[in-house]
Amino acid sequence: MRQLMEVENPMVLGTIESVNSVPTFRYIERDFRDIYGSLIVYNDDYMEFSNGDIVHLDNIHTYLEDNYNAKFYTKK
Repeated sequence: MRQLMEVENPMVLGTIESVNSVPTFRYIERDFRDIYGSLIVYNDDYMEFSNGDIVHLDNIHTYLEDNYNAKFYTKK
């Protein structure tokens, strides 16, 4: 029986698969970044827009300000 274990690493995404009882790393993808260069790793939240732009949730304010002239405020 083959077991897969999801692995989160800020540098690489992948799974560890047991091959002949020896854990072997298999890449899913090497680099997945948003349009601002932020690395998106396993379990990260991101948005994909209809024009194909991918934006990490940390950069969503910047994207909306840049592309939709959005203004963000803090109620005090």
